[in-house]
Amino acid sequence: MDTDQPLQDQALDHVRELLSTHWREAKDSADEDGKFAIGLRISVLNGAPAKLKVKCSISKTITDEIESQVDDPEQMKLL
Repeated sequence: MDTDQPLQDQALDHVRELLSTHWREAKDSADEDGKFAIGLRISVLNGAPAKLKVKCSISKTITDEIESQVDDPEQMKLL
């Protein structure tokens, strides 16, 4: 008997529930390009009974940049 299938089915049920619960929050966290990320982590502890934990994290990528030119203090400035 395949004992892994019920565990996989329950993990998928948890994933669906977390996505359903947090989808709008994730979508609202989108950056200016409309990009957002949802991370899912499934932890399994085999035993009798097996234990299952599904964790969902929502992240927004923030990128910032400053560009400048630094003149060489050893070079004479041109007029």
